[in-house]
Amino acid sequence: MKMKKNIFKSFLLLAVLALGSCETFDLDQTDNPSTLPADKLDPVYVFNNVQLTLPDFVNSANGFTQRMTRQMAMTNGTSYDNSFAPVDFDNNWTTAYLMLNSIKVMEPKATENGQNFILGASKIIRCYVLLTLTDMYGSIPYSEALQGNANLTPKYDSSEAVYAGVYNELNDAIELLGMSDNSNGALAARDLYFGTGTINAKDPAKWITLAKTLKFKMLCTARLATGFGGININTELAALMAENDLINDSAKDFAFKYGTERDVPNSRHPQYNDHYELGSGAYIANYFFWAVNEEKVREVGTTLQNVVDPRFRYYFFKQKDITNQVLQNAQAVPCKSLSRPAHYSQDQYSSFYNLGVRAAYCTSVPRVDDSQTNGRSLLGRDHGDASGIPLDDDLRTIVGVYPAGGLIGAPVQVNSFVNAGLRGGLGAGIMPMVLSSYVHFLKAEAILKLGMAGDAKVELEQAIRQSVTKTTTLLPQYAPGMPDTPNTQAQINTLTDTYVAYVLERYDASSEADKLQIIIKEYYIAAWGNGIEPYNNYRRTGYPDNFQPTVEENPGAYFSTALYAGASVNNNPNAPSNVRTKRVFWDLGGFELH
Repeated sequence: MKMKKNIFKSFLLLAVLALGSCETFDLDQTDNPSTLPADKLDPVYVFNNVQLTLPDFVNSANGFTQRMTRQMAMTNGTSYDNSFAPVDFDNNWTTAYLMLNSIKVMEPKATENGQNFILGASKIIRCYVLLTLTDMYGSIPYSEALQGNANLTPKYDSSEAVYAGVYNELNDAIELLGMSDNSNGALAARDLYFGTGTINAKDPAKWITLAKTLKFKMLCTARLATGFGGININTELAALMAENDLINDSAKDFAFKYGTERDVPNSRHPQYNDHYELGSGAYIANYFFWAVNEEKVREVGTTLQNVVDPRFRYYFFKQKDITNQVLQNAQAVPCKSLSRPAHYSQDQYSSFYNLGVRAAYCTSVPRVDDSQTNGRSLLGRDHGDASGIPLDDDLRTIVGVYPAGGLIGAPVQVNSFVNAGLRGGLGAGIMPMVLSSYVHFLKAEAILKLGMAGDAKVELEQAIRQSVTKTTTLLPQYAPGMPDTPNTQAQINTLTDTYVAYVLERYDASSEADKLQIIIKEYYIAAWGNGIEPYNNYRRTGYPDNFQPTVEENPGAYFSTALYAGASVNNNPNAPSNVRTKRVFWDLGGFELH
């Protein structure tokens, strides 16, 4: 953490470099880099800054995508008409273009110095940011962006054009990382993702693997299109899968690792800060509780029992056992005193595995059997419940060990005056961006839907098992068998085997469409902490198709893309119409999303 604090201090002045929106505001000072002080142009400082800013960008994207995909509850509006406004996307948009501008300004100096590792790795980060932007918004400033006063109103390139450009840029990044590098001594970089964090401890091979994995992800995302920029999706995808230089195991995962520093600079996971330091924070969506903990059931005699997800206790932490008596307190849990919305009982929102398991409402209640539910409720919030905040701060179920570095074990209030910010893993979690489990889910989809070589069922199983291992071993002090952990490794193994067997049994018995639904649903559960991938998957496949609906029965059209940031459209007459029904070029399924 001391290293990260020193890095932070070193590049504070870089903020001056990028004041304002990079595609519309005055960047005249960047037209002639030689007029800037040398420390502001130091590629090492800029690269460190970009690496540390990337998780902030992903977190800002999660603020929208996690709510669209019911990981977190959408509580800022009762319908899609009033849930988000352009100003809500200013932070995401501005953070992205500030990063992109910093990379652009740094490149001439890095090229002069022969710092090819910094050039290649920062280009991959650039590509990840651009890819996320175009997947979220559709058309974005790309070919004319970042020109400062030379062009304050750049055109918005189509998402297909951005995909083609980014794909070629990833090839350029791979070439740079394969060249000789002069990043030594004073020119050495800190690789905060794949290195040890010390000077010159970099791993260009893993960055190359990441670049190829991003290409693979792009091709899978765009599989319904015939191609982009002259690129044949099937041909390129087959070649990448045959080479298999992809993120196949957790040692190659692309994820930012947070620290435990509480003071400036706070290095903790943002959800830890939100849930453990500042109160109980934003509500987790009741649907996500339900999908993880309640949807999968098997009949035991005359009762339904849940198939336990081994990640459950790592994903969520209960501050208090919510007994039937607590649920009767209208001031704490007001939704229990209200009638369940009639449309919540429709079959389309019920469990994929058993229609008798209706959509969650108000709370999610795992079933051990029908007589043992008292105290087991998980308290989040329903999709589109924008009612006032009740007296539930010490009742809400909050984020656990994974991915936020929180708590596991017996219920305890985490944000009292004496305990705030002092519980659990102290925020030493991760911001997951591209994990090996994600790659295996995408392989399963590509094999199933595009006829790629391989066994989709094998990839599905590997994806689930890698997700469980990643989740349960994130923090060594909370690994199975440790004193503060409720399960031994043998118990986790048994739970995992039972869970996997249940999923694969249903997979074998399913149609091709339902096989895809199972793959995407398991991907959804494994992607906890990352809303970007589920948002793409939902628009591409229409799955999960039983997302909890809004409390209001007619919420209006779904967000096929995010609204453009006010900081962009208010200053650029070339901006397209700012409507949520515009579509990314690969969104061709024609699904009725809700």
